[in-house]
Amino acid sequence: MSSWFAFFGRDFLTATGGWTAEERGHYITLLAIQWEQDGLPDDPVRLELISPGVGRCWELVSQKFPKWKDGKRRNIRLEHERSKSHERSERARQSASTRWASSDVSGGALAEPDKPPDMPEQCERICPSIASADAPMSMSMNGTSSSSNGCASEQEWPRLRQAWNAGIGSKWRSSRPSATVLAALVDAEWLDLALKAISHLPKCRYFKDPVTLNQFCKPGFVDDVLGGKWDNPKRQAGRAADFADAAPPPKEWTGEAAEALARTRRKFEASKEALT
Repeated sequence: MSSWFAFFGRDFLTATGGWTAEERGHYITLLAIQWEQDGLPDDPVRLELISPGVGRCWELVSQKFPKWKDGKRRNIRLEHERSKSHERSERARQSASTRWASSDVSGGALAEPDKPPDMPEQCERICPSIASADAPMSMSMNGTSSSSNGCASEQEWPRLRQAWNAGIGSKWRSSRPSATVLAALVDAEWLDLALKAISHLPKCRYFKDPVTLNQFCKPGFVDDVLGGKWDNPKRQAGRAADFADAAPPPKEWTGEAAEALARTRRKFEASKEALT
């Protein structure tokens, strides 16, 4: 097995949006260890030895490494990349063997790649977009419950997409969900709340531009919508809330103050004429 694996920077940053540098550091370290050791131990003590300090953010990072049936934890996208890497290597080996084989020996079929240990049962119903080559490496469970509820079912994404495109938000043109959407759909209770929040969006006068689906699916956004956080219009910066807060108009000078001002102005005009 190759000692390197494909890394998709944009997908990584998208799926870890809002994470601290420490959380991202532990995440990429554990991905590298999974690649080299075919999985992570499900033991907090051993994980702490592997990546010191990971215990401080394990509740978040563990969501990227669901527990598989052999007892180890693995990132699903990384195992998909492992399978593709093995297939590329096997094709290269078969191609080399065919070139040097005698003319009466034909190249055989490709050997089956080693299959990883069984996925968690809830991930066996994984939707096609996750298994695709352009699905983000960190596609699972960003900012959701630490239980390994796993992947969004095939039924949940179409329901959300249909409801979203029927609402007032910025339309989602792709047939595939993003990593942020998949992370939200992991929570089985989130979708019902999301559908209610989509119906409530027309009352959210805070937003001048249509809300995007990725924005909508960020942790806590649905709760804020249903809680009325965005119902009131956005207050413009630098603008007084009402006339009572506005600064009073300047006062006219009268009496001796007005005469003194007039004398000062005359002297100033006279000095300007003298200079010219």
